[in-house]
Amino acid sequence: MSKISSEIGKPNRTNQPREAVPPRGAGSLRTLRALARLGACCVAVALLWACGPVYIPVPPPAQTTFTQDPQTPGFWIAAGGPEPRASNGTYYVFDQQRNAGVIAGAMPDGSYQAAPMAGTAGDHVLVNYKDTGGKLSATACLILSEQRPSAALCP
Repeated sequence: MSKISSEIGKPNRTNQPREAVPPRGAGSLRTLRALARLGACCVAVALLWACGPVYIPVPPPAQTTFTQDPQTPGFWIAAGGPEPRASNGTYYVFDQQRNAGVIAGAMPDGSYQAAPMAGTAGDHVLVNYKDTGGKLSATACLILSEQRPSAALCP
């Protein structure tokens, strides 16, 4: 008997419709893997967000002194000792009571001497600097006086 005649009557597996449904348990395994990937991505994003740039505050200028301008009564000259972090930066000196101030450039060693500014002994003067990278220091509040070695902090 020929091969063809012997196969007559036997079910032909290639002509049978295939099942479209995956084997039992395979769908839940895929869902589990997808949820695990989603969870891992969420954790990665949270870690990247948490490890953002760390802010390190720049300390305020500590060695500022005020001297009355001998040529112009009622005007004061602010000066500060070397502060390496302020090297070639910019100092801001602001009298709160007068709502006015001066801006001074720092020397390579971070020291500065500002132009004379109007003020009255006892005024609160805010002093801070911006380094060459653009980062601002914390602001020091000082009492306008000729106290040495440096001005007193505001109460």
